[in-house]
Amino acid sequence: MSILAATTLALFLSPAAPAQDDAAKMEWVLQEGDRFDFTWTYNEQRKREPGKGESTETHDKRDVAAELVWKSEGILTLVIKKVGWSYGTQDFEVTLTYVEGKKLDPQMKMKITEKNSGFAVSKADADHMVEYMKTMTDGVFTVDTITEKGRTMVLWNGGNLREGGQLSLLARIFTHPLLPSGPVRVGQIFKDPLDVTNLTAGLTEVKEVESKVTAVGDKGLIAKGGVNIPVGKSIVANGQTQVMTGNFTYSCEWNYSPQQYLQGSKEESKFTKKVDAKGKDADFYRETFNHTISQALTIKKKAPKPGEDKKKPAEEGKPGVEKKPDEK
Repeated sequence: MSILAATTLALFLSPAAPAQDDAAKMEWVLQEGDRFDFTWTYNEQRKREPGKGESTETHDKRDVAAELVWKSEGILTLVIKKVGWSYGTQDFEVTLTYVEGKKLDPQMKMKITEKNSGFAVSKADADHMVEYMKTMTDGVFTVDTITEKGRTMVLWNGGNLREGGQLSLLARIFTHPLLPSGPVRVGQIFKDPLDVTNLTAGLTEVKEVESKVTAVGDKGLIAKGGVNIPVGKSIVANGQTQVMTGNFTYSCEWNYSPQQYLQGSKEESKFTKKVDAKGKDADFYRETFNHTISQALTIKKKAPKPGEDKKKPAEEGKPGVEKKPDEK
């Protein structure tokens, strides 16, 4: 019998505020010459400890520094400046330290020897990761704020990375859900599909996450949301009893600058489960499992380069030039 429950996280969703007149748009307003500093961190950890056999684990840590440069109306080119990437399992580790203009030179270290039965598979996985990292900067990264109204999409060679595979450097980046075209006010609600990769399918009927605008002011337009989902399942068959208990939590936040650009976003999700078993081969079914993902994006508008914010004096007689009183 399944045990399903879902509650909105009170920590992230504050009570609705009284009606007010303060309102502003969550949108990008770009002009030629705009540049932004862009930093993104991603940390994913997964570990399974079975009742019988060896533990397995994976980790994926990415630190990216880049610059966003105006390309065309609503489009910014994303230029990667620095990358620190560590990816591995209990069997291998692949690391990359990259600086713009330097050679992509990922390093691989095997933690097991060829005598291990899983060496061939793990070595192939490690080699595949090395080959991808060598081509990580191929093509063009862009930030598209105009094609789909209300979305901020990170693209690689024209494809939306959020909808692609996790292997791509910026594949799992979170910006925000679909936003309205008009102004938002404190207390306004957003609903978005629960798009996560660390919740086992079929454990819950919850399909959406609800977020709410919590601030509109000098510090930006802020929205926060999340869910907390206890999950469980019991199975009795052929004298075998399995009881699974666990929990899934998710939170998100995004913040639009009063200068009209996305200045930050965060996303965190954690799934834990424990399986107890009784009966024949009980140890084979017992396990504990933890899978966490956290990420943070920060964007900051850069000051114009010297001279860019100064217009050349208009020539006499051109529009915008006032004549002196004694001129005719």
